[in-house]
Formats: sequence, structure tokens, C-alpha cells
Amino acid sequence: MEESSALRMRRRLSVYAALALSLSTATGLAILVKNSLLAGTAVASLTVLLAVAVVAVAALIAQKHMKRAGLAVQIGVIVVAVVGCFAVLVPQIAQAELYYPNQDPAASAALASNPTMEQVNISGMYSGWFVHNADGPAPLVIFFGGNGNCASRMVSDFDHLGYWDMTGGANFMTIDYPGYGQSQGRPSQNSIFAMARTAYDYAASRSDVDPARIVVEGYSLGTGPATYLASQRNVAGLVLIAPYDNGVSLYNSQFDIFHGPLTLLVTQRFDSAAYATQVAVPPLIITSTSDTTIRSALSETLAAHFPQSTDIHLLSGLGHEDYFNSSEVRALIGAYVGGMVS
Repeated sequence: MEESSALRMRRRLSVYAALALSLSTATGLAILVKNSLLAGTAVASLTVLLAVAVVAVAALIAQKHMKRAGLAVQIGVIVVAVVGCFAVLVPQIAQAELYYPNQDPAASAALASNPTMEQVNISGMYSGWFVHNADGPAPLVIFFGGNGNCASRMVSDFDHLGYWDMTGGANFMTIDYPGYGQSQGRPSQNSIFAMARTAYDYAASRSDVDPARIVVEGYSLGTGPATYLASQRNVAGLVLIAPYDNGVSLYNSQFDIFHGPLTLLVTQRFDSAAYATQVAVPPLIITSTSDTTIRSALSETLAAHFPQSTDIHLLSGLGHEDYFNSSEVRALIGAYVGGMVS
């Protein structure tokens, strides 16, 4: 006897629902596999085998039960599974686009031969570079870079650019984010904020640093930890280059879909606008109308949240990677730092 169209539809939906359940299971396990890869080859291999086994069993069980389920249940399972996959997978992809852990052994080797460059290791967790520009207890600039920068490459590039003329006679320090360079751990908002606090406390304890004259500077992603640190510690100044107002804006710069209820999926909040209200110093903000990565409107939104008067410079013709190549930008930073630490 030929099957009715309704029965055929139910059979198809039971298969689709089983596949949806399997997909949602696979998505969650894929995240587990990704996380386990950092724990070593043996753990990663076992996790992959476990993932394959669980997905296979889930598919068999799901198809068996979905054949018995009603039409509404089958449709509901498909919808829930697809939405669940979206809720788990999309934020993971967006977060992966925020961080690009890397290192530059060649730059590190070159810096190690320079007597003004000191490689620092903080508590066996964080590594970076301290550049000696002044003797005795001197002012210091603590720099937080972008998501594609490691400390050795930044210091090397800044050395070639003559960046030290912009520090107002201050020493300079930058520490790798967790997972970058030789720093331990994995990058996330919380781990980066913890690194920022530890880096400041380490710097303030050094005999060649005047803790009353520490300026915090951030570029791109680094403006988040820089603003946060300025809200948690007594700093002499705050420089923000291409800053954003919060993590939702950062996510949308990668995938412009996080609006309305979807903002709840943003796991890396980096709420600089909230931290700005607790910053006691007037910041210097530099942005560009030609920056298509972090739009100048986001920087202007952030600027409005600082209680002190904000020195904001809205430039043009500078892309996101062009700021430090600009003599105007370097002059603005040098004048601000010099004035805040004098």
C-alpha cells in the first residue's frame, strides 16, 4: 500500500530532526575538541574519538525516537537544535576572530642583543619587554597592542619607527596577552584583564619606575584592557588609539549580526564605556574617519563616557593599520605623555 503524503512527511521530518540533534551534539563536542587541543595530543585524540562515538550514538537514538514523535515535536526539535547550534557556534567563531595568538622569535633574538631592551617574565606566567629610556625612578608607558600583535614584534617595529621619542622621556613596557609570545594561558577578556592588573603591579614595584607617573596606552583591542586598568589603578594618563565602546561593537566588526537579543551571545564584553566612568584622568583619544575596522563613531561614543574632559582627535586618511606611521599621531602622543608625567 502506498504511503500517504502525511506519513512520508513525518518520516522525512524524523530524519531531519535526528540530523538536527546530531548536529547540535556535534557542535558542542567540536567546542570541547577545540579546547582540548591545547591540553596535549593524547587528550585531544581521546576527545575526538569520544566525540565521534557520542555523535554516532546520538544519531541512532534520535532517529529511533523521532519516528514515534508527533509532527509538532519533530518540527520543534529541528528549530531548537538549529537555534542551539547558532547560539553556540557563532559566538565561538566571532571570538576566534578577535584573537590571533602569535610570536616572533627573530624579533625576540634581535631585541635580546640590544642593551636598552630587557625581556621580563612576571610570575612565570607573562612575558614581554621593558625598554629603558631613562635612569632612576622614571615615568613609564604600559602599552596594550592589537589582536594580531605580539610584544617582540611591536617593540621591534616601534624601535624602527623611533617611537621612544613619543614617550616623553618615559620608559616603555608591553606584555604579551595570554597565549601570545611566551605568555601562558589562553586569551579572553578575563585572562587579559588579569594580565593587565599583574603587569601594572609588577611595573609599580620596580625600582626604576615612578609609580605615580605611569601612563597606560592601548591600541585597537588593547584599548579595552587599557581603559579597564585605568579604572582599577591610579594612572597618570590614558592614551587610546582606535578605541571601541564595548565588545558588542567588536563582535559586529567581524560579523554584523549581534543586535537586539543576539547581544546576549557576546561572551567577550570588554565594556570600556562602563569602565570609562571610573577613570579619574582626562584621556587622549585618537581615531580616524577612514578606519573601517573600528569606526570612529565607536570611539566618539566611548569618549562621551569619561567624566573628565576628553582630548579626542578625529583624523582622516588613516586606516586601522596606519596610526603609528603618522607623524601627527606620534606628535599627539608625545605631547600628551610628556605633559602628564612632567
